[in-house]
Amino acid sequence: MEVDKNGGEGGHGTEEDQLLEEVTFDRCFYIYGGPEHLEELEALSNHYALLFNRRKAKLSSDEKSAYDVKLKEVQQLLSLDTESDGKNAESEKGKNVENSSDGSYDEIKSFHGSSVSKAAEMATGFANALAGLSPSDIALRTGGRLDSLHSEGIHRLSEMCCIAVSQLVALGKSVVKNAKDDDDVAKFDWPEDCIEKAKTIRTKTQSMTGFVEAVAISFVTGISDVAEAYAAAIKSATEVLPEKVIEEKVKSFSEDLRVNRTTAVAKIQDGLHFLAYVILSTSMPAAT
Repeated sequence: MEVDKNGGEGGHGTEEDQLLEEVTFDRCFYIYGGPEHLEELEALSNHYALLFNRRKAKLSSDEKSAYDVKLKEVQQLLSLDTESDGKNAESEKGKNVENSSDGSYDEIKSFHGSSVSKAAEMATGFANALAGLSPSDIALRTGGRLDSLHSEGIHRLSEMCCIAVSQLVALGKSVVKNAKDDDDVAKFDWPEDCIEKAKTIRTKTQSMTGFVEAVAISFVTGISDVAEAYAAAIKSATEVLPEKVIEEKVKSFSEDLRVNRTTAVAKIQDGLHFLAYVILSTSMPAAT
């Protein structure tokens, strides 16, 4: 079965639909177009790496050394696992003038909000849904809800990751358009200095990865809440229940969401790395 790409904020199918399909982050990331965005960023990087090297070849030895140092600085700033000495206020020097790319940022912010709400909605009040059921039905209903939470969480993580990577594409193109000073395109008021550009993009990316991580945590929390509701519902049951199955699902699904949270951030990081040459090359004087 194909993943429903048009699931949108209302969810990604019924519990029964989700049980019938194998949901993995990589599969969803592919269907939502993530690899295409990364390929576009790589092509952009390759093009501007060539321009950078051509322009650098025409510089003096001292200027070449200076740009090599700047390249390392930019690459370090675009690595999210290294600390930045730039303050947030400093790294937000780029202000929106008339920038359609910020719409993608608004999109991921909105999607984060709806995803956290969805996770809460799927877990809140689950204890009431178990009231009056037989022990075996309690186990069956709980297993189905855990499957749904896991499936929905993976869908939303992958979709958010794709939105974030597409935003990196938009930011890269905005840097290029700003450098070209094309009056016919919407522009972002980027700082002139390449280090400040890198700080701006780093801050925006950190915000997006924060949204992704928060969504993963919200679905892990939802799974934990459902497990607690299950434990409370069977406390007085005399019938032997397949508790091990539920426990294994809780452990496996929670771990899978945590692993895929790391995968999503890593893919965003991959995309971020591709912007180093774009940032630096567009800050260099054009070759004559």
